[in-house]
Amino acid sequence: MRRRFSGTAFSAAVAVVALAACGGASPAASVHSPTASVGTTSTSPSAGATASPSASDIRLVIEDVQGNQVRLARLDAADTAKVAGSYQGIVNDHVILLNGRILESLDRSGTVRKLGQLAPSLSGFDAGKVAVNPDLSRWIYTLTDSRFTTHIHLGTPTSDSEIAAVTSPATDTSYAGLTWNASGVYLTEQPTGLGGAGPFLEYHFSLAKFDLNSHKVTIVSPTCTVYAVLDDGTMICRRSFADGRIDVRSPAGQTHFIQMTIGGAANTTDAFAYIKVAVSADNKRVIAGRNGAKDPVINYQMAVADLTSSGAGAFGPIDYLPDVWLPDGRVVATHVCAYVDWGGGPCNASLDGTYFFSADGSSRTLFFKLTHGAVVGYV
Repeated sequence: MRRRFSGTAFSAAVAVVALAACGGASPAASVHSPTASVGTTSTSPSAGATASPSASDIRLVIEDVQGNQVRLARLDAADTAKVAGSYQGIVNDHVILLNGRILESLDRSGTVRKLGQLAPSLSGFDAGKVAVNPDLSRWIYTLTDSRFTTHIHLGTPTSDSEIAAVTSPATDTSYAGLTWNASGVYLTEQPTGLGGAGPFLEYHFSLAKFDLNSHKVTIVSPTCTVYAVLDDGTMICRRSFADGRIDVRSPAGQTHFIQMTIGGAANTTDAFAYIKVAVSADNKRVIAGRNGAKDPVINYQMAVADLTSSGAGAFGPIDYLPDVWLPDGRVVATHVCAYVDWGGGPCNASLDGTYFFSADGSSRTLFFKLTHGAVVGYV
């Protein structure tokens, strides 16, 4: 079975698998996600900090876009919670969800708490995440009107107010929420009307900073097509789509480049493409999925590098893409075959599923063949 992927649906698409496992991977428990109990609901206005989980006690966070739900699962693949809503991110060991216009948090125990209420949408152009601050007491989100003016809202458990109205940075473009961490509040500049399909198609946008005091939006320069902003302000970016490099930008503005791809023919886009970028829990390494085969064949390959290195090395066998980097160094990854019409090389689709890879990439065990959703984090 070979599948095609498009845009932000990629992470969900790679997890739609239903075939039996074979080969060198040993299966985990057969209890499957998505039969789960519903998390209990509380109207408490905020959720306090929780201790970081041990390596054996974490809960994997599974985002199911099609089912509009988020699930928690133990490492033996048994579900422990199932909650309706769209995934907004993970903040201080809490999963942030948007259930309609109600902002909620979900902790490791499966308890859901209402954080607050968002204002009604202004148009069908609203996009981006709700950026919640580390203590879950405030959040920034954006609404876009029919003229593409971005209305930036600041919410708390007891209030919601528009604090800035920013004109469109370009035609049919607006600002959207990204993240709020110890280094500041971040937005992205993104267009509307996105679509398409391709083996390495994934949407990421130019990074902008939002000043809570002046209420000004500033595009980061040089342009940072952003994958992550770490707590210390380090930016994981892409500056060009023509060379296959990751741009690691320090809080002081210094830039370090990592060659993530193996390259190939100059006129072959896939030779310099990578997707599914993730940073390790200790913020020292980066992993991504690249083309691990020479032109014109496409086989997915994970590649890993220290943030201080100049190049990336292959991680594990071909036909896997990374999902999450666990705190003990293991990588959660999905086996997927490149679509044959895009030049996909030989690939055993019967291996499709989500796996745990050892920290050195030398061994793997099956987590589960998820029929709905994909692993996006842990708490």
